[in-house]
Amino acid sequence: MSATVAVLQTLNTQITALQGQVEAHFGRHPDAEILLSQPGTGVILGARVLAEFGDAKDRYTSAKACKNYAGTSPITRQSGKSKTVHARFIHNNRLIDA
Repeated sequence: MSATVAVLQTLNTQITALQGQVEAHFGRHPDAEILLSQPGTGVILGARVLAEFGDAKDRYTSAKACKNYAGTSPITRQSGKSKTVHARFIHNNRLIDA
C-alpha cells in the first residue's frame, strides 16, 4: 500500500510539473488567444483542444467540416416534406470529453 501511495505522490508531482510546462508554452502558439477566448476554456483545456484538432490551417475545408469532426453539428435528413434533425453519434471522444 505504501508503494502505491509513493507512486501516486510521484505522479501528482509530475502532473503539476507538466501543467506548469503547458501553461508556460501554450501562450506562444499563434492560436492560443483564439482558443482562450472561448467561454470556459483555460490554458490546459485549450492545449488539449489544440492537440486534438491539430494546428494545420488547411486540414479542414470549412467550419462545418471542423464541427463535424468534433461531433457538434447535427445531421439533417430531408425527404420531400419531412425533415428530421438527429444527433451525431460518430465523433472524437476526446473532444467531446473536453
